[in-house]
Amino acid sequence: MSAAPDDRRARRFQRELSSWKGRSAASFLPSDPVRLLVLAHGFPWPDDSKPDSDLIGYAQAAVERWTAFAERHHAIVVAPVFGGQEFPVYREMVGRGIGPDEFVNLLADTAGREHIPGFAGRFSLHGHSAGAQFAARYLVTHPHRLDEAILSAPSTFPMPDPGIPWPNGMAAAARSEFGPRAAGWLEAATEVRVTVLVGSRDTERRPPAPAQQGATRIERAAAWVESMCRHAESRDKAATIRFVAAEGLDHDEEAMAAAAQEILAQSWANR
Repeated sequence: MSAAPDDRRARRFQRELSSWKGRSAASFLPSDPVRLLVLAHGFPWPDDSKPDSDLIGYAQAAVERWTAFAERHHAIVVAPVFGGQEFPVYREMVGRGIGPDEFVNLLADTAGREHIPGFAGRFSLHGHSAGAQFAARYLVTHPHRLDEAILSAPSTFPMPDPGIPWPNGMAAAARSEFGPRAAGWLEAATEVRVTVLVGSRDTERRPPAPAQQGATRIERAAAWVESMCRHAESRDKAATIRFVAAEGLDHDEEAMAAAAQEILAQSWANR
């Protein structure tokens, strides 16, 4: 077994990422890191009024669920603190002074360039629930940054439809000039290993949302994967996206993290 990283080095790394220009992240530095994993945590509260101090603790708890796995696989883990004052609408990739996607890029580049030899800018992304809504939108806007993505039980997705405005489709946002590249959906569906993971017991009906097909997370996930696969096939490309039902699981973030770890372990073993 490799030696644990120097404690002072690990503490310095946490300080580097814990307060980036007033924005926070939790992190873990393994011994001999060779890869980077970004976690986009869920938001299990009924409204968006949670104080930042609670959100920091929630992000840290998310990292702690992954530390043993990350040490075995020599993966740096970074979990940006989403929600709260800086990123109240992170599901839709909206921030106040900086977008949550830009924050992820800054964190990834800081961690990767400092600690991973030959870091080329690509990483793995896992998001759960609200974090998976963010991760799905990051996927189609920044596919070139990702080796793989696991979308764990999101309620909404950005559909590959040019007639639907962002953040639910390809057209420019209804209240701004932002319009993601249409090519991002094709790259996401054909150049990134994408798994949409939903518990087989996650059958709660979700509120209506623009462009979403189905009433439950399972139905919407299966419909999105099918739409993305059709989008790839219509351009004579092989899709690299799949739907996986986690047997016996519901919407519990901790249990779903264990299922996601199994998927990532298989992916990393083949690289």
